[in-house]
Amino acid sequence: EHADREQEIGEVIRLLATTRLLTLTGPGGTGKTRLALRVGADVLSEFGDGVFFVDLSAVTDPALVASAIAQAAGVQEVAGQPILEALKDHLRDRELLLVVDNFEQVEEASPVLEELLTGTPKLKVMITSRVVLALRGEQEYPVPPLTPPDPDRLPDLPTFSRIDAVRLFTDRALAVQPEFRVTERNAPAVAAITARLDGLPLAIELAATRTKVLAPEQILPR
Repeated sequence: EHADREQEIGEVIRLLATTRLLTLTGPGGTGKTRLALRVGADVLSEFGDGVFFVDLSAVTDPALVASAIAQAAGVQEVAGQPILEALKDHLRDRELLLVVDNFEQVEEASPVLEELLTGTPKLKVMITSRVVLALRGEQEYPVPPLTPPDPDRLPDLPTFSRIDAVRLFTDRALAVQPEFRVTERNAPAVAAITARLDGLPLAIELAATRTKVLAPEQILPR
């Protein structure tokens, strides 16, 4: 399991209870997608008709967004009917959550989301985006980077190992180097790496993959 982020998960779930359109914002690599997926899994039982993940990472044409959502939600296209209409018909009385990932590159398609929400009283939408969309009723949650340990004041090893940034580094390192362990000896280097990368999950993951050939003490100067 990846870095925990229990606090952020709790905050997002609370926000989702009070809003129908929630946007997780932040620069690339802050872990927005992973946080959205964790929240989606946690609230699954609260949506009678399920949680659907819409991956827009490969979609660059705003005109294709309605189709991408329809495909994810299992909506069949009907000849002669605009896909957005088919989608609204399908979702009208359904109680579900759409998790729409990477919206910043199809920002002009935001009216599609507004239209869906208007006609479907039980639908909720959670978006990940580098920018807030400024839609009616939209609530923003800026995803913070992980808090790295202070390299100058390291806690004991068990506490250190539980810090989210360290856990993420360890998980990634184990994936490429099953022998990897955080030890008294490499802990200062691991702490310094996560701090120097400002707690950005993507950067920490990329650094950790180098443990396949290098010790953390060797990664740090690079």
